Amino acid sequence: MFGVIKAGGSQDGPTGVGALLRVFRAAAGTTLGRPILQREVADALHRSERWYRDLEGGIITRALSRHELDTIGTLLGLDRVQRRALFLVSNGGGLSGPEAQEPPRVSDELRLLLDQQPFPAYVIDATWNVLAVNVSMAALFPWSTAPKANLMRWLLLSAEARDQHLNWEADAEVCVRMLRDAAVDRPHDPDLQQLIGETSQNPVVRDLWARGAADFADHYDGHVLQMALPLFDGQVTELVTHVLQPAGLPGCRMTILTQRASQATAGRQPVQAT
Repeated sequence: MFGVIKAGGSQDGPTGVGALLRVFRAAAGTTLGRPILQREVADALHRSERWYRDLEGGIITRALSRHELDTIGTLLGLDRVQRRALFLVSNGGGLSGPEAQEPPRVSDELRLLLDQQPFPAYVIDATWNVLAVNVSMAALFPWSTAPKANLMRWLLLSAEARDQHLNWEADAEVCVRMLRDAAVDRPHDPDLQQLIGETSQNPVVRDLWARGAADFADHYDGHVLQMALPLFDGQVTELVTHVLQPAGLPGCRMTILTQRASQATAGRQPVQAT
């Protein structure tokens, strides 16, 4: 499914450890300017070339050892998030997922923290459903107050997001990388699989899924958004994301949006709660 890697796949589908190894090996070859042969990986693992070929082909499906994961990661130049993705796929996902938990509920204390933020802020669950927003967020992004609002669906699928995000393709690529990472962490989450299906099959977003299949991201903390927002009469505004993880809501995130200091000092004040 356009670069989505799920755990427990078969030899024929774009799933499982083998598919991810092929993706990472191809990406490493592009970086080095030459193909990385299966034989090279097999030699590094002190295995036969046939064994590694069967591993990439999905015939061998056992979990990789920590040593094997480290060896492959070093040889292919995998970063922290890519290594984590390979570990999760090899082990069938994370230890727990939202499908085994009660639906998240924003506590009164977290609501108080949200409401007292002077800048736009919101809380989302593990599937990017909006759980709560403050007054500033509602003013800046009215869509966030709609029933069943979902950050990923809005940013990836709505024409409004493409109009407001001046670097929409770059912002959308980060979203796709996070969805790709979530897929290996929670391969059996039906809500997540539905979200991935909707975005990967959309004609506008399909190319983003098809490219960069080796790229994963597990957060968007510190990401800079260049926006043209109706509240600011369409003037260019740069917002910086600050992501917090409430201990009482595992898998959920609270995000605060601040405005670049250079713009504030130039006379434009960020949206603040009144």
